[in-house]
Amino acid sequence: MVARVELTVLELPWRLTLEQGWEAFRAGNSPVGAVITDAEGAVVALGRSRFRDADGPSGQLAGTALAHAEVNALAQLAPGDNTALALWSSLEPCPLCAAAAMISRCGRVRFLAADPMWAGAEQLPTLNEAVAQRWPDYEGPHPGWPADWQTVLSVAFQTATGRGTSEAVMARARIAPRAAALGRSIGQDPARRAEFSALPLSDAIGLIFDELWPLRFRG
Repeated sequence: MVARVELTVLELPWRLTLEQGWEAFRAGNSPVGAVITDAEGAVVALGRSRFRDADGPSGQLAGTALAHAEVNALAQLAPGDNTALALWSSLEPCPLCAAAAMISRCGRVRFLAADPMWAGAEQLPTLNEAVAQRWPDYEGPHPGWPADWQTVLSVAFQTATGRGTSEAVMARARIAPRAAALGRSIGQDPARRAEFSALPLSDAIGLIFDELWPLRFRG
């Protein structure tokens, strides 16, 4: 019997980023989800990766390498002062998404898992004073099982698409070796990946819970 993980223990924006990322993974896309909230914490936009989708919701990108989760969430904002808004992402934004957050005048960025491929991107605000003034406040990574889960999905996706030995996977393995190893094993096994992808999010997390986090949740 598959264990069920209750996602209600997470803040709503984190839960939604994981749900969006899981939808992206099941659709064959990079497993990243994003959410935007207003000053009161209400959700105002959702986005997910849509690289391989034939189409997407109105105003969002699909079928292009630019169809990143954060870009698709930010594209729903009206031009103007959005500094009261927060962008939540399951993965550390890449330079494209970081620049999109800055140009959208989003005031805050929160992310779950670090993306070692973009180590050093935090130096971008030092380019000049204009960039520094518009750069959002960053908060992350947030340690814990949701970040490990994101690493599992990222490595599974990269392995399944023929990039299991890429520098991106190797970099993730150096930071989170157990999560990366589990992601690689899922990505390498089509039958296991199909079983995994067919599950609702809570059940999919439960399927690998004991394998990835046995010492964290047992006395």
